[in-house]
Amino acid sequence: MKKATLLLILTFAGTSTAAETNPLSKVYDLMDELVAKINAEGEAEAKAYKEYFDWCDDMSKNAGFEIKTAEAKKEKLEAQIGNLASSITVSVSKIEDLAAAIAADDAELKNATGIRKKRKC
Repeated sequence: MKKATLLLILTFAGTSTAAETNPLSKVYDLMDELVAKINAEGEAEAKAYKEYFDWCDDMSKNAGFEIKTAEAKKEKLEAQIGNLASSITVSVSKIEDLAAAIAADDAELKNATGIRKKRKC
């Protein structure tokens, strides 16, 4: 009888300990799973943030290079505009000189034509 009672007590003690440990171990397991899930999500977010940061950094550098290139091109074009403006001024001056020379030649031609007509008559 002592053995049967001892066996019965051990059986109940074992089931009560198993029943108490089982829910608690389930909570620990769930917490461990949650921690692992949170860590995995955190690592994924950190990776995505790093990729986004690198993309922003690359775009910033590219924009800086594009700005420098555009400024250099702008300076070259402004110099070319200055050269062409002076060429226009020189050309206008030449045109005026040639127009004056043509007018003088026309006046001479009319004068010479008038003198020839007077001589023929």
